[in-house]
Amino acid sequence: MKKIATLAIIVGMLVTLAGANHRADANPTPQILTGILNKMEKAHQEMKSLKAELIQQKTNPQINITDTLQGNLLYKPVTGKEKGKVRVDYTRPSKDIFAVVGENVTFYQPRINQAYKNTLAKAGKGKTGGMSQLVGLDGSVKSLGGNYNIDYVKDETVNGQMTTVLRLTPKNAGAQIASVELWVNHQTNLPAQWKFVERNGDYTVVSLKNIHLNTSIPDSAFAVNIPSGTKVVDKF
Repeated sequence: MKKIATLAIIVGMLVTLAGANHRADANPTPQILTGILNKMEKAHQEMKSLKAELIQQKTNPQINITDTLQGNLLYKPVTGKEKGKVRVDYTRPSKDIFAVVGENVTFYQPRINQAYKNTLAKAGKGKTGGMSQLVGLDGSVKSLGGNYNIDYVKDETVNGQMTTVLRLTPKNAGAQIASVELWVNHQTNLPAQWKFVERNGDYTVVSLKNIHLNTSIPDSAFAVNIPSGTKVVDKF
């Protein structure tokens, strides 16, 4: 379920960050932050689809162990009456499939012949750590600013591309995530990397590489074909 929780957060960032409000009076460089968010909003409005390679690394610093997941991401944002869609085909260490279409979640694990199917709201009440509060697939594009303070940190090169680092701090002291760092690509003005820091010190870094914007992706690409005989569950 860690895959579902982390990727659901990514969807939320892609969908909502561009329209997020921010607390300019609390930031030492409000003009810079305003400019970044305005560019992100424009880029998000112009984005029709996104393809990328995805690398997800979760680290437990107390025992110095990092688990790495790799896969391929497909994404289409909410547009008009069209639902937001995301799909990740994991390639390492196992070939699992994660997909969200609107509010419907599917997580298929061929190696154990099992598929998890539920809604984001119901999945958020389970072991996903309340992910439904982070996703924002309901079209509430300004909800992130109501839940986080957003600060400009610095400019930094990541994977050969110049980015701006933003830090999001939850306004709710009881949130599972202590902070989120977001790297915004200067060329695309879209997120290229995330770092999610949990209250216990564990952190997950998610990077997107070889990004392709606005290529043709049919809606059928987000459907997960589950073979007959697969065990379908609604909870873990």
